Amino acid sequence: MPYPLEFLRIQVTFAQRMAAISGQALSDSVLHTTALYRILGLDWSLDPSHPVWRQFVGELREDGTGFDAAYRVYVERYATGAIPDYDTSRPHWGCFSYEYHPDAQVVRLHFSNRDTSGAGPLSSQRQETRVAELRTMFDCIRREQPDAQVVKGGSWLYNRREYQRLFPTQYALSAQVDHPHLIARGLWGQFLRHGNRMNDDVVALFLDRLAELHDATAYAVCFPYQNLLTEAPISSFYTFYGIGAP
Repeated sequence: MPYPLEFLRIQVTFAQRMAAISGQALSDSVLHTTALYRILGLDWSLDPSHPVWRQFVGELREDGTGFDAAYRVYVERYATGAIPDYDTSRPHWGCFSYEYHPDAQVVRLHFSNRDTSGAGPLSSQRQETRVAELRTMFDCIRREQPDAQVVKGGSWLYNRREYQRLFPTQYALSAQVDHPHLIARGLWGQFLRHGNRMNDDVVALFLDRLAELHDATAYAVCFPYQNLLTEAPISSFYTFYGIGAP
């Protein structure tokens, strides 16, 4: 399902404000202070000469008046299948996937909403399903990555009790505020509800704070939910999910 127009617009609005108070060109601000490059299905290079990006910012124009035309570039690209709904480079267990970093013996968790039930993926109705997905994934990790020692995460979702309850208490309580990563899609997810509906309350608070922003280096205060970093021994996950020796 493509993102709604307002989800892209709020990022352009943020980029406009950042450009205005920093003296940066809007095209540069959109590239470096939003997730729109990645939302267009492009890689992490942030190459301003990429033809898709040039088409998008060309339609947007420096004053932002071409937003509707720029949004159509996204929608048309999505319709061709060029923009996946989630990272297909890793196997998934329902809504969850992981990366393993063997040198550090670290498992890094990732979440994407792949729930097709019609209920919110973090709702009480889907809690048991999410825990079952994690149990199955960690059982696989125990067998395939037996030397893993630590689990780490980084997401604004750790602000939410509905997400915290899926993990060991030690892991949830470890949360520390991280610097916002504007070019990644994750942080911007707080403006969406299940089904890609806009979270109007969070949007309104964000826009109020953005209107008061006068220092481009202080942009983190605009976001109602900060990105949080979490960490705990993997043994606590095996205990929490009732996973025994492989």
